[in-house]
Amino acid sequence: MSIFILASSSPRRRDILNQIGIEFKVVESNIDEEVSEKCSPEKYVELLAERKAEVVFNNISEEEEEVIVIGADTIVVYNDEILGKPNDKKDAFNTLRTLQGDKHSVYTGISVFYKNNDGIIKKTDSDKTDVYMLPLTDGEILNYIESEEPLDKAGSYAVQGKGSVIIEKIDGDFYTVVGLSPSKLYKIFNSMGIKIKF
Repeated sequence: MSIFILASSSPRRRDILNQIGIEFKVVESNIDEEVSEKCSPEKYVELLAERKAEVVFNNISEEEEEVIVIGADTIVVYNDEILGKPNDKKDAFNTLRTLQGDKHSVYTGISVFYKNNDGIIKKTDSDKTDVYMLPLTDGEILNYIESEEPLDKAGSYAVQGKGSVIIEKIDGDFYTVVGLSPSKLYKIFNSMGIKIKF
């Protein structure tokens, strides 16, 4: 029987795997999330997703016969600049003030490491979704920040939470913005011969 492991502590990613009926364990990778080399946003999230999955995969007990480790990473990009999680409320305010009334892009990378009796295979891919945020006053931004929801989110908002009210529309996969696309993951699984039960 396959053992699925999510190499992330993200509650959003846990919710998504639960939503599609996958039974899994959570093992945090605790990697350094800095990428030193200059690369595209797609490559950036793919590198970090793969690094997370690989660290967890390499620490798995040799006794497990069939293991699937899922790593993921999400970034927000505006004017070619990567916007990570805010350091504090002031940082969140500056980020939201930058993004309000304009379009930005969200990239999520997914990496899967699969071990079975035939050996080890891995596959990594990424997806991009464009997000359009409503024009916001400083007061509206401060009001949202006081909910504290933005403080641990890339781009300083949660599209699946209270932040949904400030998102005018998206062009692409909603779940890419949340942090893990089920359809992208399903395609990766299919390409690797991994079957899931609904």
